[in-house]
Amino acid sequence: MAYNDGNIPFGSQAVTIGGVAFIAESISPDVGGDVIERRGATGAPTGQVIIEGFTTGTAVLQLATTVTVPPTVGATFTLTRNGGATYNVAINGVGDPEAQLDAKKVNINFRRLIN
Repeated sequence: MAYNDGNIPFGSQAVTIGGVAFIAESISPDVGGDVIERRGATGAPTGQVIIEGFTTGTAVLQLATTVTVPPTVGATFTLTRNGGATYNVAINGVGDPEAQLDAKKVNINFRRLIN
């Protein structure tokens, strides 16, 4: 049981990928952007447009048991952002690190689905 003195947000997310439960102990989404710049005759800035780009990210997933199979490239799942909004992502990379005296984990790269 955890006691939260000060209403401090903390924790991780439980995610289901391909019917298998994982704990995503760290999730790092990154919303990129593109910029269109306009300059005048002397090169001085006169305006700009900033367009939200693709959301990509990384996560570390804990494997539940010794027989849990890591997710595969192309598998999809749902993440929850701070504030409660959800979005769907697809895995576009899977790493299989091992560390002494550590639980078995998997590194993944993901991209937010557009449609």
